[in-house]
Amino acid sequence: MEQLELRQESSGSRLYLMDKPIHAGDCLEVLISEKWFTARCECYREQGNLNWYLIVFNAEGENVIEDCINSVVCRFS
Repeated sequence: MEQLELRQESSGSRLYLMDKPIHAGDCLEVLISEKWFTARCECYREQGNLNWYLIVFNAEGENVIEDCINSVVCRFS
């Protein structure tokens, strides 16, 4: 388990976890308050830049984490 890392590639920015590239739609698990939750990685383009975020699924519904780079601990599900 590690934090997500943003890297620049020829096609734009891409998230990596444990040196493996993450693509939009990929599922991960996110550690929040000592519990693991399923999350889906997504992105949108704004002013030519890709902005990555996580949609976290929990009992109350969905939660969006916009600032997910270097702020949450993740692992592959």
